[in-house]
Amino acid sequence: MKTATNRTDLEQTLSEVIKSAKLKRKNNRDTEDIKEYLNKNYDIFSGDIQGWINDPEGELPNLDIRELFLLTEQVYAKTGNLSINPEDYFTEAEIKEARQFSGIMEQKENEIDFPITVRNATIVGNSAYMVTLDIKTIDQLIENQLLHYNYELQREHKIVKRKDKVIIEPTLNMKNVKEISQHLIEGTLVPTVLVFNAATRSADKGTELVFDPKKLELTITKGTKMDIVDGYHRCRASQNALQVNPDLNFNFAVLITNYSTKKAQQYQAQLAKATPISKTRIQELEANRLSDTVVQQLREESDLRGKISQTNRIHTIGDELVAYNVLADTIDEQFKMETRADAADVGDYLTEYFNFVIGSYPDEFVNNPNETRKESLINDNNMFVGYIVLARRMLEKDIKPKEVRKYLKNIDFNRDNQLWQEIEVLNNKGNIENTTKARKAIREYFDQLDI
Repeated sequence: MKTATNRTDLEQTLSEVIKSAKLKRKNNRDTEDIKEYLNKNYDIFSGDIQGWINDPEGELPNLDIRELFLLTEQVYAKTGNLSINPEDYFTEAEIKEARQFSGIMEQKENEIDFPITVRNATIVGNSAYMVTLDIKTIDQLIENQLLHYNYELQREHKIVKRKDKVIIEPTLNMKNVKEISQHLIEGTLVPTVLVFNAATRSADKGTELVFDPKKLELTITKGTKMDIVDGYHRCRASQNALQVNPDLNFNFAVLITNYSTKKAQQYQAQLAKATPISKTRIQELEANRLSDTVVQQLREESDLRGKISQTNRIHTIGDELVAYNVLADTIDEQFKMETRADAADVGDYLTEYFNFVIGSYPDEFVNNPNETRKESLINDNNMFVGYIVLARRMLEKDIKPKEVRKYLKNIDFNRDNQLWQEIEVLNNKGNIENTTKARKAIREYFDQLDI
């Protein structure tokens, strides 16, 4: 493009024009014309075009520069909005190349699949190999969904809501991505090491990685699920740079491991100590304490699945209920566990316990949690401290988890209940002002509950 930064400017402006023109409205005549023209002349699928228009902010950064030009040209023709005049953004050479674009041919040319063999590979440890990959290959792997962003392995993620759907997205620092892209374009990027993980038990047959020590070749076998453990920003920057200059050449050293998700998380925890991220996420990735193991079990097996935040704050748009550190810290404090067998017993009990808690109040915890929070404390993040205290007391007395329903139904969780102000959970305005004080009060309340 005419300058390296223009692509980002165009994506933002084009997104705004598409929204203001209301092109994503059902049966919009202009949209249908755009789809018909691009499909007929450039073999671009109508469904793909509709996806670009429905979610321009999410889709435009992923477009080939030729596709971006063709879409911009058509939206400009329909809206006449001078802020997206293609001639202000694209060079003559780019326009000429875009005119020769064929979606079908492009798809066939870029199609790749495992198995893929990489030469000049070396062993650097148990189930760990070092290879060199050029950015075009990395781009192809991502585009063909052979290389994934796995939020379970990444440092942190964000939750957004689009079209009534909750979507997990990478936490990206776009300033960093732009800087890396610029260095790639200018040839000033310093070579660094990316880390990919071939998840164990994901291959169609046999092992995920096959190493030939004589030929120094590493083969990634069919069906293997390959995740980015470290280097997501650099991968995205490489894609962006290639969209500006498709002829760019740059190689990354890539460490390819063959670990389970658990072991890959522990590797990421080591990396996290070198690059600052939230302490809660490091704690979760390391899972050093037995209480961390219990929370992992709750995350995977209980009705709290998908409702435990990775940070010390919950994301209400994702219907999260409780922060990771609230569960892990309180479990660590309340339950005496010396072995992993102890942790498994506590995990089994709490899994069943929370299934009864959540199952007894589906509207409050599942169907309408955000509306419930306005009037009740029953699903407040801090209240889970009390639930764990109660669970510990019940387990000590050999009370079955299902009995929790009997105790909870006698508690008035309404914010108007003066009790919560009297014990200093809420202030005189009905809000939790000091979480430390509130959690202490909740802990003491449930510790004295008659059971």
